Amino acid sequence: MGRLALDGNSVVFEYDSAFGNGLALNPTWRTAPGLVRPRDPRAFDGLHGVFGDSLPDAWGELLLERRLRHAERSTTELTVLDRLALVGREGRGALVYEPSQNEGSGLHELDLDRLAEETREILSGSADDVLYEIERLGGSSGGARPKVHVALDDSGHARADERATLPAGFTSWIVKFHGSVDRFDDIGPLEAAYAEAARVADIEMPRTRLIPAKHGPGYFATERFDRTAQGGRLHMLSVAGMLDVDWNLPSISYELLLDAVRGVTRDEQAVVQMFRRMAFNVLAGNRDDHTKQHAFLMDEHGVWRLSPAFDLTLAAGPGNEHYLTINGRGRDIERSDLLAVAQAQGINSRRAAEIIDGVATAVAKLPSIANEFGISRSTATELKTTIERQHSQ
Repeated sequence: MGRLALDGNSVVFEYDSAFGNGLALNPTWRTAPGLVRPRDPRAFDGLHGVFGDSLPDAWGELLLERRLRHAERSTTELTVLDRLALVGREGRGALVYEPSQNEGSGLHELDLDRLAEETREILSGSADDVLYEIERLGGSSGGARPKVHVALDDSGHARADERATLPAGFTSWIVKFHGSVDRFDDIGPLEAAYAEAARVADIEMPRTRLIPAKHGPGYFATERFDRTAQGGRLHMLSVAGMLDVDWNLPSISYELLLDAVRGVTRDEQAVVQMFRRMAFNVLAGNRDDHTKQHAFLMDEHGVWRLSPAFDLTLAAGPGNEHYLTINGRGRDIERSDLLAVAQAQGINSRRAAEIIDGVATAVAKLPSIANEFGISRSTATELKTTIERQHSQ
């Protein structure tokens, strides 16, 4: 598609002359020839947001640091383009980077319990080095929680590598393990319950499942929506990547997010869907709703759509506030605030009220759904308290 090059403290991009037909990696970019510079080089270590999306977050960075330490190197020796080369073909979405320094080893069976134990060893510091399997399957992962990219069948059998032609009955999934940043030991069952409640609230979700573990709570798994059933790739772009904003900082409002959804998709139903997700995040206590938690997908014709929702769970944001403000507020958000956003977006007030009521009904079922997935008594108590407090606003 094009080339990246270092230019001082930032990176420049130029489309290849053979790539085109009006397609743009970012819907806010022009497609004319010439160099494209990042709007805010500070937000993604000098990269454009669309490429910064490919870089690993906390878990992947930890694996990289351990790997380089074992090789007697330092992450400070790497340029941002070196990091993309280490991502190679293993990043999310359709973007791949050459020359690649990250090659797979073909299809073979995986033991998820063994992988979970190895992640615990890495997090505790007891592992002398990063095992190759873990580094390759999870090294390009976004988010703070340990996770691996695998192929699963309906029986829960796991295989690597998802880059190979998938066997019959297998599709691409992300399996998450418990991490040191998790407040809940039973985060797997909890996230599975949130996914189910979101479906009840008519929120578009990928397929999810809770995979039983030999010891302790199961592992939450979600089917990759940036992959096709045949193992093909779809271009994925987060809102942070599109706007070149630092997702670690509370930087935009839900009103601006809804404007972005309308402008990119040109689909009012997508705007209504995002309004529904906003209501769910508020009523269900998911305040980890930063700009990297919302994304778009592009098809081969350059048509953009809102991606399914992901990473929904009980989570506190910065200072117990949402990353994205609602009617100017980050906490203690009331029904009137949600309705004010709907009015500003041109969503019929009666329709908005119906959406909020429907979401509230679904969220009220969350504690019972979570109990069916086997969450602990302490987690159930906190979940119920959070929901009751929010519903009283």
